[in-house]
Amino acid sequence: MAGNIPYATIVSAKAGDAEAMSAILRHYAPYIASYSKRSFYDEYDNRYELVDETIRQRIEAKLMLQIVYRFDPTRLPPTDQPEH
Repeated sequence: MAGNIPYATIVSAKAGDAEAMSAILRHYAPYIASYSKRSFYDEYDNRYELVDETIRQRIEAKLMLQIVYRFDPTRLPPTDQPEH
């Protein structure tokens, strides 16, 4: 997860560009995978951490919904407001 996602990519994803949304999901894939891990134990009580695909898909869906329905491209964070 190096660098930031370009603003234009986020705006394109909100507008419905599937490639832009895919780029955002690829950018956050390692982060999402780390939060999707669950511990499993075998019959010898050895612990394994695996990515739970259901949890991963739910996090990805939530991210996509937030981009499409909650992201407001006209509203900037307070630190990015132009000075008058």
